[in-house]
Amino acid sequence: MVIVTAEPAPTSRTPDSLTSLETRLGVTFRDRALLLAALTHPSYANEHPSDPAPTNERLEFLGDAALSLVVAETLYQRFPEVQEGRLTEWRSYVVQGPTLARVASERVDLGPALRLGRGEELTGGRERDGNLERAYEAIVGALYLDQGVEAVRSLVERTLGDEFDRLANEVGVLNAKGTLQELAQDGGLGRPDYVVVSQDGPDHSRRFEVEVRVGGTAFGRGRGSSRQEAEKQAALQALPGLRARATQVSGSTSTGNAGASGAGIGA
Repeated sequence: MVIVTAEPAPTSRTPDSLTSLETRLGVTFRDRALLLAALTHPSYANEHPSDPAPTNERLEFLGDAALSLVVAETLYQRFPEVQEGRLTEWRSYVVQGPTLARVASERVDLGPALRLGRGEELTGGRERDGNLERAYEAIVGALYLDQGVEAVRSLVERTLGDEFDRLANEVGVLNAKGTLQELAQDGGLGRPDYVVVSQDGPDHSRRFEVEVRVGGTAFGRGRGSSRQEAEKQAALQALPGLRARATQVSGSTSTGNAGASGAGIGA
């Protein structure tokens, strides 16, 4: 049951908006009050003391533990040949704040569903990585209480499945900038150039957008709460395109060499 305050604020969630979020998550909560709590930022609770929904802080604590367990189990089952040290690195990558914030924003579109106070709303709280990460973890905790660990596994597979695929298919994902630089220099394109194209938010919570250019061509863009994180995300986005270009150039060179050799033999 969703309880609406007597004086609805622009940041409160309606039943329809909760249903829309559930559709994006692929989940129908039995106890919707848990979902409402998972979306409630402390700033909203401070401004609406009569609202019965608690903040999402306790659910975030529970969700962090449940998510870490499920991700660790998924990695253990999916990569039987990978040793403990590498599995630990991979788990850290999947559950780190920037990864969860990106998934919450791009795959779940969680920002519009957050319950924020007016001050947090006005300073870009719906796009803030910390808010998105914590709300995602809180939803995991709420789902664990509502339906158990199997439901959490299903949610993780739906929303974080691409991250597991990336670990399996993209060599160098944990050191994207180093891998990109190696590819660029091996291809004779020089060092990648990272350019800040925008930054917004208050001084204590800036958000950067960075474009990475290789040989004068833009290959990727990334956003993050620091310039370093935005550069890493840009490098991750750029890797597939630069690999494809390197393969194409290599193929063209091989074809050209083969043609030259054929001409020489025929001469």
